Amino acid sequence: MGLLTFSINVTLDGCVDHQGGIADDETHAFFTRLMDEGGAMLWGRITYETMESYWPAVARGHVQAPPAISEWAVKLEAKPKYVVSSTRKDFAWTNSHHIADDLG
Repeated sequence: MGLLTFSINVTLDGCVDHQGGIADDETHAFFTRLMDEGGAMLWGRITYETMESYWPAVARGHVQAPPAISEWAVKLEAKPKYVVSSTRKDFAWTNSHHIADDLG
């Protein structure tokens, strides 16, 4: 089994709501470098749906974004995305793969 890197954005006051604010260019550049080191993304359905609702449109140029954010979106679009879900079966976003089996 390969290396699994866990990453989460959290503010000093404990907020993890990604819809509560947009990360700045420096933060996006950091996570872009971190993503470059990994082979794939592993998400649950809710995280996938949150990401799917915005990032594909940025990657495809349908939403204007600063360069650091656009770079993140393009790399995320290309990255394999594995989604663990027992309720959703269809994942249309580019390079998305459903995992329904026991992860053990």
